[in-house]
Amino acid sequence: MSVDFKFRSLGKILTAGADNIIYTCPSKYIARVVLLFITNHGSGNKTVTLKWYDSSANASYFIVGGYVLTAYGYLKLDGSYLVLNPGDTLTVTPEAGSTIDAVVTVEEQYSVSEI
Repeated sequence: MSVDFKFRSLGKILTAGADNIIYTCPSKYIARVVLLFITNHGSGNKTVTLKWYDSSANASYFIVGGYVLTAYGYLKLDGSYLVLNPGDTLTVTPEAGSTIDAVVTVEEQYSVSEI
């Protein structure tokens, strides 16, 4: 029996002042988020939020609520992981007027049945 894994990193230039979905777990996969960078490449401090949407509960949960990214600073989440099921999303909302990017690295494992 083989196990189908996909490893990938995804990046996104975020729209300031709006919810930006940076990752959606695909159908028939379970994803393990192993690394997330959110970077401020502007000269002023800016605030960001990070939310996980749990599609099975139809509910969103703050992972980071109102974190201040210093000028040219970053937020790095690693050392633990978050498991996402099909349809779950990660959303980053940067402060209006900001110049912020996000990069997420996931390990996706094929699942025969939907969770």
